Amino acid sequence: MAEGKVVGGAGLQTLERGLAVLEAVAEHAPCTTATIAEVTGLHRSIAYRVLCTLEAHGYLQRDPAGRYEVGLAVLTVASAVRSDLQSLAHSALTPVAEATGTVAFLAVPHGEEALTLVTVEPPAAAGPVSYRPGVRHPITRGAPGLALLAALPPRPNERPEVTLARELGHVRTTGEVLPGIGALAVPVALRAGRVASACVLFVPGRLDEEAALTGLHAAATQLAGR
Repeated sequence: MAEGKVVGGAGLQTLERGLAVLEAVAEHAPCTTATIAEVTGLHRSIAYRVLCTLEAHGYLQRDPAGRYEVGLAVLTVASAVRSDLQSLAHSALTPVAEATGTVAFLAVPHGEEALTLVTVEPPAAAGPVSYRPGVRHPITRGAPGLALLAALPPRPNERPEVTLARELGHVRTTGEVLPGIGALAVPVALRAGRVASACVLFVPGRLDEEAALTGLHAAATQLAGR
């Protein structure tokens, strides 16, 4: 979510504020009222009231230091969202994480952002890169987002990497998702025109990219049309 941007348009202002605050907490947790007011552009007193309302309904909770985190009530809603895709993606990406020894994940479009829907950590106790569901970044930056664009019809002035990804079936970037970290992604065509990207993050020079691409393409094949 862009900092300083909260509500507008024809939507319900109270609902828009609540959603903006919930998304801000998810992105910045654990965080304080002051942080949420700053990133949403809401007055601090309004941000506090929205935070209290969300906490009262279980969508937010506070840690021992009084900072806000996403609450367990979100799981009730999340469990009904794309559960079939999440389950299948986890199954398809597990062999990739095991073979490459790094995190594998599925990204989907969320407006003009690439949203991480599912992550699979490698079996080792500590992989070289850590990533979690819910992470977002601009769809025009980083292999996960560029692969999403490659799965969609061409846009005016799109990056050359997107055009090349349509030809090659994959895209690679370095430092665009996480500083100093490489990303490799394959476009995935889901059903009804929906798209996703199957991805891995890795330390440059420490990945068998051929094996990773084989695994990612296999995962994309399993997910195609689902």
